Amino acid sequence: MSRELVLPPDYSVYAWEIKDKGVLDTYVLVDDLPVSVSFFDPVRLQQEIAHDLEQGRHFTVKRLLVVERVTLQNMQLAVSEAPPEFFD
Repeated sequence: MSRELVLPPDYSVYAWEIKDKGVLDTYVLVDDLPVSVSFFDPVRLQQEIAHDLEQGRHFTVKRLLVVERVTLQNMQLAVSEAPPEFFD
């Protein structure tokens, strides 16, 4: 199974902002098929969960990968280490 993380074309311009915000929705090409994934750092994930619960909503994210910081290196590592069924 081949996996390729696909980032926005101008990712390098605002990579620092993504790291600071702690979240990125993008996709991975898995055997040339796009699969949506969401990356969160633990702090941002906790904030999003708390916000949704305070609003009376359930928190749901399909294909969630939690990384220490939302950086290119951490995202690539998470994609490479995710079990194959994660992308189903």
